[in-house]
Amino acid sequence: MSRRILLVLILGIFTAVGAQTDSLVIQEQELGLCTWNGTIVTSSGSISGWTGPGFIDVENGIGKAVSWEIYVQAEGTFLFTWRCAFGGTATNLRDARLLIDGNSAVDSLLFPYTTTWSNWAEITPVPVHLSAGDHKIRLEALCSGGLANLDYLKILGSGLSAWECSPQYTLTVGSNDTSRGSVSYGPVQALYDKGTMITLRARARPGFFFQSWTGDEPGADSLHSFAIRRDVTAVARFLPEAVLSRIDTTILGYATVQDDRGTPWLVTGGAEGETLAATTLEELRAGLESPGPCTVQFSGEIAGSTVIAIQSDKTLLGVGKAAHLRGIELAINGARNVIIRNVILSHVPDAGETNDAMSINGGSQNIVIDRCEFFSDRDHGKDYYDGLLDIKNRSSFITVSNCAFHDHWKAILISSGDTQYADSLIRITLHHNHFYNIGSRLPLIRFGKAHIFNNFYQNCDDAINTRMGACVRVERNYFENVGKGLFSDYSAAEGFIQLVDNHFGGASYITAPLCSFDPPYAYADRMHKVELLPALVPARAGTLVPADKVVAAPGRLSLSQNYPNPFNPVTLLRYYVPGSSSVTITVYDRLGKEVATLVDGLRSGENRVEFRGDELPTGIYFITLRAGVQVVTRKILLLR
Repeated sequence: MSRRILLVLILGIFTAVGAQTDSLVIQEQELGLCTWNGTIVTSSGSISGWTGPGFIDVENGIGKAVSWEIYVQAEGTFLFTWRCAFGGTATNLRDARLLIDGNSAVDSLLFPYTTTWSNWAEITPVPVHLSAGDHKIRLEALCSGGLANLDYLKILGSGLSAWECSPQYTLTVGSNDTSRGSVSYGPVQALYDKGTMITLRARARPGFFFQSWTGDEPGADSLHSFAIRRDVTAVARFLPEAVLSRIDTTILGYATVQDDRGTPWLVTGGAEGETLAATTLEELRAGLESPGPCTVQFSGEIAGSTVIAIQSDKTLLGVGKAAHLRGIELAINGARNVIIRNVILSHVPDAGETNDAMSINGGSQNIVIDRCEFFSDRDHGKDYYDGLLDIKNRSSFITVSNCAFHDHWKAILISSGDTQYADSLIRITLHHNHFYNIGSRLPLIRFGKAHIFNNFYQNCDDAINTRMGACVRVERNYFENVGKGLFSDYSAAEGFIQLVDNHFGGASYITAPLCSFDPPYAYADRMHKVELLPALVPARAGTLVPADKVVAAPGRLSLSQNYPNPFNPVTLLRYYVPGSSSVTITVYDRLGKEVATLVDGLRSGENRVEFRGDELPTGIYFITLRAGVQVVTRKILLLR
């Protein structure tokens, strides 16, 4: 149909409804506007010309949407239009679909290019027939650019009013690999009213196991239910059973969870892929920047003045005492499931391509930095080098452990500015690190939460600076010859603290304002007495630290929580036996009946054991570790 014929039809409809002047306009922050993927902008230095309190800047992406709700007094045909602006250089990427009550009313609406973001215009009105009653209106992007900026919705016709919203949301369910397992969900609908209960189901195929639900509603159970309160994408993570023998279960901290409830994340790094040996900068870059899982090993010194962009599912492993990257920045941007271990990073100037020795950006998650060494020198002034480690832009669930940071001015920055409110998502664990000869930022943190335990601070000017509402749990740390141990300076708002059994020595420290949180992961068996740290941490922090030297406090029998938990049908446990002892590990059902014996014999140090529940029904089981008179029990859950 030509545009001229369409205009004639619209004019005919407009005449048929009485050439009315009645119309309903719904602005931002008004009754009738329900949900939006994006931001309501009320002030801008570069965009002008909107009406009302502001405009909606919709996120990029197919399916991104804005919704409204109206009430119609009498059945009729009404004309819909939107005042919009569409600038930039991409001139044909803002078309949309109009849905009424979940059904498609107009399959394709043209939102024309307006040349600039400050040039606003109403689109050509489209007729829609509505029955009497309330109606849910949804404008949904058809293209990757999302929608145009929207100033208001206007509906021409009489007897219309804005209506109190019943927000509706979308649900997308999938798996990380359909060959590994299947997923289903219910109820199956195009849109869901707020509060609708959703149930997800995941079932692993033979040779694989379900690890967790990831995405907007993380969950540990293969049968996972929640009330929908936003657009949700849920992905079942299935892993091969063989990967359990290749991962390091000694990793702890925020890197091992997905949320504040402690939904587990098994950090595998590149364990599912091949292992590459890199001898040059080019080989190092090729492995770490490649798609898919991969472990990259290197030894000796590799020097340069460049940035390596590490992708998801990677392990970078230094081999030997001097696996050294000099002048090379490691950048983790929008990646997940990365391990950096046994690597020296030094002398990365704030010039050219490089900025920090390591940067974690763009919402990266589940990152482990372990047994590494970071340093430069303090001979060039404070600004010649920037940070040793920056964590910002919504990056979260990160563990930095057993590392040495030394001879530098500004070490660790967490969140880059006082207006980065989205960084309240940040969660980080710092444990068993040695900080010495540092000027400041150990760390400097804004907005997020940090669990800082069993670190040794030595010969530093300033240590922990909590700002802009950040909450830091500072637990069993040792400060020696430090100026300011814990403080809140240089921001518009203070940060918060939780102090647990620290030795500050002569360092100054604040005691308020207070916050409180319990870390959502187990760590008691890795906690050491604070008086042991000056001897213990320097001997263990940095490269070439054996894993069995950092597992448990001396003299303590320990049994880790199984991974994964819940499991189906295989799971892995780690246990530590001080000295040498006769050990039994037995599995019981909830009635106390013995169902399996996993270990029966002499053991010492760090060990692992696998438990398979192929022939057992769904349910709760108990694993008991006995060594001499000491007994430890863990509850596990098998889900079919």
